[in-house]
Amino acid sequence: MPLQKGFVLSRKYEIVDFIGRGLIFEVYKARHTRLSKDVALKILIPEIASDLEFTRFVIRTIQNTASLDEHPHISWVLDIDKDGIYIYFVLDYLPKDLGEIMDELDMERALYITLSILDALKYAHSKGLIHKDIRPSNVRLGEGDEPVLVDFGMAEIAARAALRFKKTAFIPPPNYTAPEQIKSFELADHRSDIYSVGALLYHMLTKKPPFEGDIKQIYYQKLSGKYTLASPRSLNPSIPKDLEDFILRAMDPDPSNRFQSVEEMMDALKGFSGRIVKRFVSLGFEERRPEGSFRRSVEMEENLPFSLEYIECGSVMKINEPFKLTLVFSGEGEGRVEIKVPEYISLSSLPAQNFKAPCEVSWHLITTKESYGYFDIEVRLMYEGYEVLKEPLKIPVLIFPIEAKEKKGTKKTSFRIFGFGG
Repeated sequence: MPLQKGFVLSRKYEIVDFIGRGLIFEVYKARHTRLSKDVALKILIPEIASDLEFTRFVIRTIQNTASLDEHPHISWVLDIDKDGIYIYFVLDYLPKDLGEIMDELDMERALYITLSILDALKYAHSKGLIHKDIRPSNVRLGEGDEPVLVDFGMAEIAARAALRFKKTAFIPPPNYTAPEQIKSFELADHRSDIYSVGALLYHMLTKKPPFEGDIKQIYYQKLSGKYTLASPRSLNPSIPKDLEDFILRAMDPDPSNRFQSVEEMMDALKGFSGRIVKRFVSLGFEERRPEGSFRRSVEMEENLPFSLEYIECGSVMKINEPFKLTLVFSGEGEGRVEIKVPEYISLSSLPAQNFKAPCEVSWHLITTKESYGYFDIEVRLMYEGYEVLKEPLKIPVLIFPIEAKEKKGTKKTSFRIFGFGG
């Protein structure tokens, strides 16, 4: 029966709330009465604690995680104590977990959380510790909503308890668990943690856990090796192709095909996360037209090696007469310009040009239908395959027909063009 609210352990931990009961622990929110600080207590269930040999194993396993106390993204056991029949472990109280904010995450936040978890695992693996139970509920949010990996050692304890007390074999949620670990807990190694991190990132980006459906069915599919995983991009087309490849490699059924270390996985993620997670700044450039020059600004990716200096174009485009559009770049970087025009305008060259700054790229355009009025030519800038501009650059033009020769008695109409590019 759970401890009642107000019950005090060791004259300092006052029970505030019962959180839940697992295979071997009851978990409580408590208050350290001397420090006025909320903590979490994991109390060994008394009938489990009565097995002294197993209790010693639990304490020894938890003590092995004490070396993790120096990492900011790992929560470890703060204290081990005993009060009568109660043997308990004290941890930081972290009320919110990753599962609760999954739907709120954008790509930038998801990648940051993934890198934080990988950094925590890099440190733990260097100490010879493998987590073996990475899931949303074991990634909690600490101060400033920083991701914190919790419950190191608990999977080992649960697996040993299942065997010793003849309980159902302990298997973490199969959605996030590597196939080899489902076949045998002893087969899990550092690459099993890598699989689970890939599964977490899959969930964060697609908003769906891998292998949705009946838990037992997922378990047997992974056990047999006969299962399919929906591609991340089929659930979220905005995921870049190389990020999808990254996730699928991390979740490969064969451990030898995954990243072989957390360091390798981190390097791969850092290698393109800067291109996926973009920060934009407002940069100015000049638009030059026959009626004058205009200063314009565009939201452009921060810290690019090149910048757009000016655009030169006409204000008016006459049907069946060439229209030249020129973009000039400065800097030392390389990029690609893609141009999109209305369907009745044809390009005399390919709709995309590579460049190496400083340089200019240009097109000649010709209208192919008698459509008159204001229209936009759309320009996109690419850098290493990723969009540079927050929004495509739109260049307005006025299209009208070539004026026929004046007949006697007719009156010529003149056009005045105002404010292009302003």
